[in-house]
Amino acid sequence: MANQVKVTVIDPIAQEKTKLRVAAYARVSSDSADQLNSYLAQVDYYTRHIAENPDWELADVYADEGISGLDTRKRDEFNRMLADCRAGKIDRILVKSMSRFARNTRDSLHFMRELMRLGVTIKFEKENIDTGRLSSEQTAAIYAAFAQMESTGHSSNMRLSVRMRMEKGIFTPSSMPYGYRLNGLEPEIIPEEAEVVRYIFSSALLGLGRKNIARELNELGVERGHGRMVWHHTTVHYILTNSFYTGESIWQKFCTTDTLPFQKIKNKGQQPKYHVEDDHPAIVSREDFQRVQELIAQRREQFYEGASPSRSPYIGKLYCGKCGSRLRRKTCNGKIYWDCYRHNAGKEQCSSRQISEEMLTAAILRLHNKLILHGQEILQPLLDQLREVRKRELRSNSKLSDIDKEIANISGQNLVLTRLKNKECIDSALALSQADELGRKLRDLRRLRRKVLEAADGDEQIQDTEAMLDYLDGAPWLDEVTPDLFENLVERIAVVSAEEVRFRLLNGLELTERLV
Repeated sequence: MANQVKVTVIDPIAQEKTKLRVAAYARVSSDSADQLNSYLAQVDYYTRHIAENPDWELADVYADEGISGLDTRKRDEFNRMLADCRAGKIDRILVKSMSRFARNTRDSLHFMRELMRLGVTIKFEKENIDTGRLSSEQTAAIYAAFAQMESTGHSSNMRLSVRMRMEKGIFTPSSMPYGYRLNGLEPEIIPEEAEVVRYIFSSALLGLGRKNIARELNELGVERGHGRMVWHHTTVHYILTNSFYTGESIWQKFCTTDTLPFQKIKNKGQQPKYHVEDDHPAIVSREDFQRVQELIAQRREQFYEGASPSRSPYIGKLYCGKCGSRLRRKTCNGKIYWDCYRHNAGKEQCSSRQISEEMLTAAILRLHNKLILHGQEILQPLLDQLREVRKRELRSNSKLSDIDKEIANISGQNLVLTRLKNKECIDSALALSQADELGRKLRDLRRLRRKVLEAADGDEQIQDTEAMLDYLDGAPWLDEVTPDLFENLVERIAVVSAEEVRFRLLNGLELTERLV
């Protein structure tokens, strides 16, 4: 018979249940007293709500006050919360509603996806959405769209208010062109600057070009305003084509798109314009202004042979790869070419050659369509590297760490003060005084934190790369070059040779493409 085997059972050690690290995010959208009370109430509510759940522990309460939700880059506490999520300090986030989290669909889904990849769930209380149980992003997109509509509605109301003031003739622009300043709500002439404006118009009437006028002003040492000394031909052109100097105002030359992200575009009939004569003192006569416009039109027609360069999305985006000068557009025998300014002034200044717009268009469309196919595998590794480098920089930044600790400390004091005030354990006047002092310290610390982050740099390149990935995700193949392509993907193009062009993307990445 085999020997009896002795078995000793070792009881398992009771494991302490790990608590869920829960944070809350609160935001109010103005600095009014009522909104401030709402802000304090949200902070107090979430602190108590999380403490009441035995399976939760408070990670932190992040609260932005008096800041618009349209741009997440302006929300310090929101960005601090994201940084803590990336550092593995948070498991779950509580938010009052979608509109408190982000005001447009793209931002909502972008941050939801990132947090879900990090294993962080979000509970939106008003909509009763829990991303830990979300079966489809489509549901979240619908609610985010409602938040976007809410923000669009606020913006529409503000635009309507401005338009009503224009219709009544009581609108006052927020800034004045060179030569004027605001005296209360009325424009008044700055005498010394007005003399410069008259000099520019009289020089143009004598046949002097914009570049020559700018050069003369620079040689004379004329100040351009706001401490700037250098005059550019574009500045001279702006003055020569601005009818404000005749005493008339044209309001709403530019308008804002109705959908997010809001973009300022030239008003080509999308919205009404408002023309007001004799609105303010004139610097030049209407007759002189009109003669200058006729001279500009004659030169444009002569130089471009009837072409309309303003319609080209390439304007201001093409540079010579040899000397760095901008390329100019010209028409020859019915074909459009781009030529280096210096080469055009003299072949000894630059040896580059002109290039046809047809070849440029073919090259940029190839690049665009290649990025649709392979942009993810090119840009995503770059984005991951940038984030990792940024994370290491922030971790090693002891000054930033000290500021974050101080913000957390003062936020804690604010919470205690709020609870004491709500329970009437402290005099209201004293509580208000201390709340003001703590608020001032928080604002100073957040301002200091922004400066430290700006000095460290890196965020802008990350945001640009993320924006490019968002643009390429679902972007259609193009058969023509559009302004959107430059706004969302390409910053500039350098023509290196007759066979090659170099593209600089918005995030600074440079790619070359052959011309065939």
